[in-house]
Amino acid sequence: MPEFDEAPPFEPRWPTSAALAFLTVGIAVLSLPMWTGAFVAGPWSDQYESGLAIRQWAAEQWKALGHVPLWNPAIFGGLPFVGAMHGDIFYPTAWLRLVLPTGLAMNLGFVVHYVLAGFFLYLLLRLLRVSWAGALTGGLAYQLSGVIGSYVAPGHDGKLFVTALLPLALIALVLAFRRRRVEGHALLALTVGLGVLSPHPQMLYYMLVAAAIFALYLAFGEREGLPRRVALTHLAAALAAVVVGVGIGMIQVLPFFEHIPLSPRAETYRGFEGATSYAIPWSHVPEFFFSGFTGASQQGTYWASNPIKLHSEYLGLAVLALAVLGALDRGRRRLVLWLSGIGLLFLLVGLGAGTPFYRVWYAVMPYMKQVRAPGMALYVVAFVTAAFAGFGVERLERGAGWGHARVWLVMGGVVSLLALVGGVGGFARILAQGVAATGGRAVQAVNGAQDAIRTGALLSGIALLAIGAVVEARRRTIIPALVLALAVPAVVGADLWRSVRPFWTFSDIQSELLALDPVVTQLQATPGPFRVLQVPGAEVYRGNVLMAHGVLQLLGYHGNEIHRFDELMGGRNEWRYAGSPRLWDLFGVRYFIAPTGIQQPAGFERVLESVPTGPGVVADMWERTGPHRWARLVPAAVKAPDEQAIPAIVNPGSLADPDRLLLLDPEAPLEPPAMTEVPEPLGAEVRVESWAPGAMRLRIVPAAPRDAFVLVGENWYPDWRATVDGVDAAVLRAEVSLMSVPVPRGAEVIELRFVSDAYRRGKLLSLLSLAFVAVGALAPAAARRVRRAD
Repeated sequence: MPEFDEAPPFEPRWPTSAALAFLTVGIAVLSLPMWTGAFVAGPWSDQYESGLAIRQWAAEQWKALGHVPLWNPAIFGGLPFVGAMHGDIFYPTAWLRLVLPTGLAMNLGFVVHYVLAGFFLYLLLRLLRVSWAGALTGGLAYQLSGVIGSYVAPGHDGKLFVTALLPLALIALVLAFRRRRVEGHALLALTVGLGVLSPHPQMLYYMLVAAAIFALYLAFGEREGLPRRVALTHLAAALAAVVVGVGIGMIQVLPFFEHIPLSPRAETYRGFEGATSYAIPWSHVPEFFFSGFTGASQQGTYWASNPIKLHSEYLGLAVLALAVLGALDRGRRRLVLWLSGIGLLFLLVGLGAGTPFYRVWYAVMPYMKQVRAPGMALYVVAFVTAAFAGFGVERLERGAGWGHARVWLVMGGVVSLLALVGGVGGFARILAQGVAATGGRAVQAVNGAQDAIRTGALLSGIALLAIGAVVEARRRTIIPALVLALAVPAVVGADLWRSVRPFWTFSDIQSELLALDPVVTQLQATPGPFRVLQVPGAEVYRGNVLMAHGVLQLLGYHGNEIHRFDELMGGRNEWRYAGSPRLWDLFGVRYFIAPTGIQQPAGFERVLESVPTGPGVVADMWERTGPHRWARLVPAAVKAPDEQAIPAIVNPGSLADPDRLLLLDPEAPLEPPAMTEVPEPLGAEVRVESWAPGAMRLRIVPAAPRDAFVLVGENWYPDWRATVDGVDAAVLRAEVSLMSVPVPRGAEVIELRFVSDAYRRGKLLSLLSLAFVAVGALAPAAARRVRRAD
């Protein structure tokens, strides 16, 4: 049957409003628990043990300071708040937390961006002249695609933000290239700027590469084609827009780039093997077609080769069938070819070391040695698949491809039958045996996943059967065009919705995460500053939970902490030296918290015994019996490389007693006086007169009896500034990771403040870039108004 020989496809009276309603209802139902106070994060989520606490702390600090905090002393001995990236610091969702409860604001961030992801793809497809039902189907297929709809389980809101921005970036390019609108370039700049501020650099990287290929298509790939000079002009303007967009994000970018050499990302991500960790193994590929095929870590049923799996990769069997039909659209052959290239590229990226291609990508593409988890590139594949599904629906509405209905009916029936008799589960067992051969409990896990595999494959097959039945009914004129236009997106949406629903887990903020239990209450009542130590691997309060209560802890959960702190503590996530009493003393540890039954640490006395806590663990708390110090006066110093300094510091029998001898960075801009013997401790005390994140005032009592060094229990960073009795002084790196200030004889008052020049420059560039975008967005409209007036 020839294409486009039927009546025009159905379109409602208010098409955009109707589509927005369709794209909202599924997300609204998924999010219903949040409207009764639940938090969209379960125990496996980054937001549960980290994100909520960081954002709660940041919101309180922002309100108290009147600006974004620049230094975070609450975890890992202190780290820059902006430079180390603590989530969406400058993204618009952060502003919600200034006026709404933190949990509700974070919930809204997820819900709004799920709606926007689908709605922006709908708008893009409409710009590409796709029918209403086709565009709606594409939006639903993208919004609820497994990889996207399951972002909530691990709490990956930054990924979701960029995912929603990808179709908006392509909308901007269509407006700029096809419609010759300057506002398109302004929108592109704004979209890139938001992507930078998301902040998820790796997802943004993939978005920019995809957008660049799409821009080349608009410039050179379309049938009508642009004159070469016009095409090059638009490409240059698009590149300029990207530069301006990056400029919008400079308030985040410049501090981040300053921090990279001081963070764990200073080196490559453990080489090629580390960079390809959390790629998509070949054993995951069947899950593109059958939801739940590889199981899930939350249920203990994940059986494939990655260390953990908290998401889905289900693209939808019905969606893929429609996408194949859309890829055969001869009227959009050039667009299909270019989009296919984008989809294939990112499929290969997502497969990581599973194909030789990633060796080339790893070697050629900048910054790919500093990241891991290439599997997240699947969101671009989901975008292309959803767009093709939209094309396929429009072809069906115009009477093309109806012959596929019978194929879909047969395929859907076969898949459903195989699911019922255990064929799909049996295939998973065969793959799991291959994984088990390399070690692990894959066979046991796949046996536990059999019910989920059977149900997922059966429902995937039924969805394909339903699409085939609807199309066949339309071919036989049993149903009108209206039913086809509504039924296809409904089936697609329902199939994807049921596959992602288990990933929407909720928790109670007040009873679980922000509970004021006896431990927290006593910590909050104790004057600071001081730190809390928990046993690594047996924490009562997971991750950064204590941070939400304003409590400082020695360790925590992040990923961009200062790498010298990691080394001093015996290695990142190993913390071999975290039990060193010297380190406790250096970092001002006053309290020790552990589950009841842990042996009492030396030098501490129990102050709370067997008390219930918010996380549900019965715990004990001990307090240091001797004085706890945030700062001390050290009489002498020597320079020592880190590899020698670390064992000297953690070994209690060494001469490197921090009360007598300071170990300075070999590159410190100061030569300490020569010594014949290690001096005795000085009798002076360093008191904290005032302290806040990134600012403190210390007093030496009595005044320094000789030239000496004040050692402070917070990490050194180049942005710390110091004065001694009002005179500028150097801030030196000492004891591998801490900061020290040299003081002369008679010194009394030391003031330290964290001042980031990179942040100041970035803020100025961001404001200038935003002004440039505003001019680009408003000036053309003003000019058109003037011309009409003339």
